[in-house]
Amino acid sequence: MANSTFNGPVRSENGFKTIDITAATGAVTDGLVINADGNIFTDDGGHIQYVAATGYGPADLIIGKGGSQYGTVDPFSESSTQLFPLGSTLIYGNNVYRYVEIGGTAVTAGKLLQHKAIVSDHANMTATAAVDAGETAISVETGGTDLTLNQYAGGYLWVNDVNGEGQCLRVKSNPAHDHSADPSVVITCYDDLKTALTTSSQLSLIENPNTNLIVAPATETGALMGATVIDMTADYYGWAVIKGPAALLTVGTLVVGNAAVRSGGTAGGVAPATDNVLQEVGDVMAVSANTEYSLINMNLG
Repeated sequence: MANSTFNGPVRSENGFKTIDITAATGAVTDGLVINADGNIFTDDGGHIQYVAATGYGPADLIIGKGGSQYGTVDPFSESSTQLFPLGSTLIYGNNVYRYVEIGGTAVTAGKLLQHKAIVSDHANMTATAAVDAGETAISVETGGTDLTLNQYAGGYLWVNDVNGEGQCLRVKSNPAHDHSADPSVVITCYDDLKTALTTSSQLSLIENPNTNLIVAPATETGALMGATVIDMTADYYGWAVIKGPAALLTVGTLVVGNAAVRSGGTAGGVAPATDNVLQEVGDVMAVSANTEYSLINMNLG
């Protein structure tokens, strides 16, 4: 099993009398307090760092603003370098945030974000050869469009039709690939197949849904991945809110207590729900006028 590293404590409820914490570094860092009743508490927050290993992908969980000793944890900041695994979760008060990368265009605060659209040449691909259950390396026949090194790392490979359909695996790596030289490419996953594939199996790829995010376009090309809480620079990293109160661009006339949905008319905004076609973002807590920013209790993850 992959190693889990605990840095900084989290508060427990009454009833815990013993504690057994083993850090990868061999020590528990400063800030951990155990009171006379055996309860654990801190005013520093905590970070459970789940390290990637064979069969296991990274899955970091951070409690509290400033709750990590690996990097600055502030949902209202950004950085030019990646500090945490994309998709890491931060819990801060009533809000939950996801660590993301903005794409090549800057995004202002209060805008909904969408993942990149899938590459059509990397959808509905056939398996190059039969693949047994238990395997993590799967060769597929691309329809065109070269792959860059690890373009799909952290993304997903799913079987969309025929033998093995319904399986969805997290991608660990892929090589740089020149389709004109050879249409086949091996995608290596963290997790193994549970049902074997045949050469009739059809598979599709999507990049890490937390990378190269764009302002959610009025015409949907993907799902929502959160919303900005600050103005974010192109190609920078930071935190997108996915749950809890958030100020979002208002499109139309919202109603307190009613559902807000992704706007079908203005990129990045929320609109009143009139049908079940547009993706629901959350419930309206407080209304502001059209083009202003209303308070939405988000529920995207």
